[in-house]
Amino acid sequence: MTYKMDVGIIYTLHSHFRWLVLTFAVITILLYLHGWFSKRNFSKVDRIMGVIFVSTVDLQVLLGIVNLISIALITQELHAKQIEHIATMVAATILIHVAARWKKKPDTIRFKNTVIFYFVALVLIFNGIIRLRGGLTW
Repeated sequence: MTYKMDVGIIYTLHSHFRWLVLTFAVITILLYLHGWFSKRNFSKVDRIMGVIFVSTVDLQVLLGIVNLISIALITQELHAKQIEHIATMVAATILIHVAARWKKKPDTIRFKNTVIFYFVALVLIFNGIIRLRGGLTW
């Protein structure tokens, strides 16, 4: 009984934490768009927001992995939509982490490339969320 309750807690955390991921994604993308178009220098605030966004994504992935293992142990199966969700989210996470490769580039290139990768990752995240039951509902 306790085991199933723990799975419910992880599932609930994973489900609700997505809103933080989406919020930080949008804020960071808007901040970086502003930096790109205003041609300003990459600031400490930009770096901190990037770290917060990447950290929330990483925590969400960790919660998702624990949730996945728990569900697989209990049900002994994974559905196609769950596999699609996993693949989509892994691709989004890779894109988010690849964006760090422009850390030493000029700020305009850093902003532009990071915005592009974060935006594509955000589209993948939305797609991955809506593939599952409940989608974007609270």
